Amino acid sequence: MAKYYESFIGVRRVKAYDSATARSLAIACDLAYEKKESTIISIAKGWKYRQVEFITVTNGIDIDTQCFVMADDKDVIIVFRGSDDLKDWFANFQAVRDPGPFKGSKAHEGFQDALYPAVIELTKTIDRFRNKNQKLWMTGHSLGGALCSLYAGMLIENGYDIYGIYTFASPRPGDGIFADRLNKEMKNKPHWRVVNTGDIVPHMPPEPFFSHPGNRIILKGGKKRRTPKSWFDERISAIKIFIEKTIDVLDVGNNHRLSADKESYIPRLM
Repeated sequence: MAKYYESFIGVRRVKAYDSATARSLAIACDLAYEKKESTIISIAKGWKYRQVEFITVTNGIDIDTQCFVMADDKDVIIVFRGSDDLKDWFANFQAVRDPGPFKGSKAHEGFQDALYPAVIELTKTIDRFRNKNQKLWMTGHSLGGALCSLYAGMLIENGYDIYGIYTFASPRPGDGIFADRLNKEMKNKPHWRVVNTGDIVPHMPPEPFFSHPGNRIILKGGKKRRTPKSWFDERISAIKIFIEKTIDVLDVGNNHRLSADKESYIPRLM
């Protein structure tokens, strides 16, 4: 599995979809999967982020939430790790809804359960690192993309200004009220969700009870395109590819992973 850490160049303050920022944040998400905390901290500091903190919360067999925060004088970036274990996904997609971050909104119960134990320590870390009015960026892959969106909602409700959000392969984190409110709060700011052709995870949990926030970018054979909200054909294509890749093995396809092969997210962002 190729690593792309040397291709990280940081974030750029561009409202429109920025491929360089998307590529760098996807690489940061890939770094979150490293097994050793020391590796994550060393590489992030090699990217010139002076402050780096790794946060992990384990609660029983169902909750294992990991993320890291890195900061320089201009930006604070929160990176959520996800899960590419299909058995985990079957558990995650028990579509029970709890009250969400915004008034009147609903969020996926399992996603919020994974997020809550990390909120206090994560927010304290942000407050400690954000000592020069840096811009606040958030990103996450897979389950981490859902946690990213839900945590952004929590921060906004508590008066934080989120500058930019990029998610990759995210499932739907909450209902339409949650998605619409987050979109409203992020209007005129970089708020993008990147989806790979054939990736089944962004189609879960099902509509109409769950919705996606963010402007969608679809990756296809190295090309990027922005698409309208309804995408029935893409969904059918994703399901067909998913069945082909998982018929013999209980595993998500490489088009859900970040750097497994040429069909993964980062190679298609290069």
